[in-house]
Amino acid sequence: MAFAEVLVGDGPLSPVEREYLVDHIERRTTQGGGYYLELYRTTAGLLDSLAGARFSSLDLAQRGALITRHRLFSSAVRPEENLGPFPKKAREVRTRAVPDLIGGYYASPAGWAVVGYGAFPGKCGDLARYTSPER
Repeated sequence: MAFAEVLVGDGPLSPVEREYLVDHIERRTTQGGGYYLELYRTTAGLLDSLAGARFSSLDLAQRGALITRHRLFSSAVRPEENLGPFPKKAREVRTRAVPDLIGGYYASPAGWAVVGYGAFPGKCGDLARYTSPER
């Protein structure tokens, strides 16, 4: 959660936004025959190792600085790029966990609201809009 919060926002997430991400992570960890569970364990382990402490114990600014220093915000990995002390784990986090967390957030109503949609797909945002001629 602490990692996703830095990836998708510029400040602490609201309780509702956090709940959408928790739901996404919980759902993913039951899918893929254990693949996602292992991916998220690898992610948490890498973050704790790089931080030298529990990553979640760092404040938001410290988490952001660590993610920036190790380029963990980017899923693009250049062939010649130095991936740091844990290259295999860093590559997996960047190419698998980062897109999954960001995608999970933006597929939620909270993510849709960020980009300006007033209603999540499949939910009626304004009944009058559906019963009146277009303006």
